[in-house]
Amino acid sequence: MIKGNIKCITAVMFAAAALTFTGCAQNGGTNQSNSNTVESTEQETVIDELSRSGIYDSEDAAVVVKKDLEAGTVQFQNITSSRRYTLNYDGTTTIYDKNDQALSMEQLKEGSVVTVRFYKPRKALAYVKENPNCISYYNVRSYNMDLRKGTITIGNELYNISGHVVVVSDGRETDMMEVNQMDVLSVWGYKNMIYGVNVEKGHGYLRLQNEDYFVDGWIDVGDSVIRKVAQDMLLVVPEGTHTVTISNKGSSATQEITFARNEEMAWDLGDVEITVVQKGTVIFTLNPVTAKVFIDGREVNVSRPVEIEYGLHQMRITADGYDTVAQYIRVAEPSANIAVELEKSEEETTEEASDANRETSSEKTSEKSSDEDEDDEEEEEGTTSKKYQTKSADEDEEKKNSVASSTGKYKVYIDAPDGVEAYLDGSYIGITPISFNKVAGSYVVTLRKSGYQTRSYTLQIDAEEKDVNYSFTDLIKLEE
Repeated sequence: MIKGNIKCITAVMFAAAALTFTGCAQNGGTNQSNSNTVESTEQETVIDELSRSGIYDSEDAAVVVKKDLEAGTVQFQNITSSRRYTLNYDGTTTIYDKNDQALSMEQLKEGSVVTVRFYKPRKALAYVKENPNCISYYNVRSYNMDLRKGTITIGNELYNISGHVVVVSDGRETDMMEVNQMDVLSVWGYKNMIYGVNVEKGHGYLRLQNEDYFVDGWIDVGDSVIRKVAQDMLLVVPEGTHTVTISNKGSSATQEITFARNEEMAWDLGDVEITVVQKGTVIFTLNPVTAKVFIDGREVNVSRPVEIEYGLHQMRITADGYDTVAQYIRVAEPSANIAVELEKSEEETTEEASDANRETSSEKTSEKSSDEDEDDEEEEEGTTSKKYQTKSADEDEEKKNSVASSTGKYKVYIDAPDGVEAYLDGSYIGITPISFNKVAGSYVVTLRKSGYQTRSYTLQIDAEEKDVNYSFTDLIKLEE
């Protein structure tokens, strides 16, 4: 209603201006040409004053795409039509957050969903406000993307990702495939649809040099990236300063490294002093006691203290009828105790519940089933966590080995850009165009070329029995 009134006022002012200018022309006497020139100039002046005084004739719900602070322009994208347009702003433009607190243009986030008011003839931006009805999450670290389904889960909420979603990283527009699961995001949308994403903290890259001694050992970057060391690795790592530890054969090296977004850091291990091999004694307490323990794939006898070399190791514990536990352990002290209680497998729990049901009356069965259902739900939550750890440790390693192999009926092809190094989950696989064995799952493909900015992409491969082809944009040449 307010906007309509302003339009009416604008129209009245234009009409009054037109009458004034017409009157001036009629009273001007003989020089009609000069009169028209004066009228045109004065009309332009009035229009310009109106466009700079908070008057607007259009309102829109849009996503902030790009800001140019030097040129004084902002690009927006309409959330329904995905149409893009650029508006000019100046000191008269008012900017607010969703709580009506004033913002500067520097504080307005790319990717945010906003209400925009502007004067169309001059493309003049009068008003911007973060839309109070939109959904917004800031600095999200825990989320789950499924790019095959086009969804993102934040907390317990599942959202669809718009096919025209605006994704911005460090002021540069990108796409969801370049978002890595370790990135920190701010997200905006409306109802169940996400329209804007801003990468608050992204990722960089770590290259190991002269790493021969540590091959087949382990590397840990800030407890967030743990990988088995291989030749010619290029790891995707979180932006920021992290403690990096690499270990093998009881020797280890630690370095604090700062990783900048989209930039590559090299760690020369040839300069690292190899320490004397050290071992720690680990005592295992297991339930059930019949469980078997594997360290780095080798079964160990836990009936007595086990000597394990200092450093990071992969531990796997199994027992019949129980869920497998697989995780990483770090040995850094002369002695340590590890206590693990395995959870009964879901199948075993179901069989026990069935036997108990057959032995009770129908009335007691009804009451007991209710209690057991609640117990099963709690146990299932714990089991899910254990299974996730298993996949991240053992099955994930086997999957990567299978994917990197040359056999397999169906392939994933990286066709472009041509002539760049390709890495699959940090391991070098060759020069593009390149292919690898198709196995359903989520992967990170990193593309690198000397003198160009390294890029990485999240690929979520389906289980369909057919080849998949990807072509990515050319790498950006670095400024010298």
